[in-house]
Amino acid sequence: MPEANLASTASLVVWAAFALSCVFGAVLHRTHFCAMGAVADIVNMGDWNRMRMWVLAIGVAMVGTGLLAATGQIDTGKSIYTASKLLWFSHIVGGLLFGFGMVLASGCGSKNLVRLGAGNLKSLVVFLALGFAALMALRGVFGVFRVAALDSVAFTLPATRTCPR
Repeated sequence: MPEANLASTASLVVWAAFALSCVFGAVLHRTHFCAMGAVADIVNMGDWNRMRMWVLAIGVAMVGTGLLAATGQIDTGKSIYTASKLLWFSHIVGGLLFGFGMVLASGCGSKNLVRLGAGNLKSLVVFLALGFAALMALRGVFGVFRVAALDSVAFTLPATRTCPR
């Protein structure tokens, strides 16, 4: 590919990503898309509207991933989510810690992203802490504890998978 073509393609990708992120932010802001808010709405008011948005988003992600894998554009076998071991204890502890963090941060990552776009500096601190904690849990200090203590409690799944490779 010629160098001029590569530069124009890179520029197009950057501007398309910027436009898509602006649309994403506007939709998040308008719909109040937040995992913690969805659960809080169910518990406090019995309102399932935001949870239905989350279920729709999960369904779209599953169908999209399946289509990308079926057409060979991605290899789901290289993902940490399609491993042959079900790390159930690690998932429960991680989910509880993530939920506790959402309560402390006054919302989920998407809500804090919208707040950061609006100029909220607390959300900047939340995003930096979220990224740092995720890095430490996967590859850092907490990762050693997670692999040694939590990941040892697991189920081994059958070799056959339902997700296409």
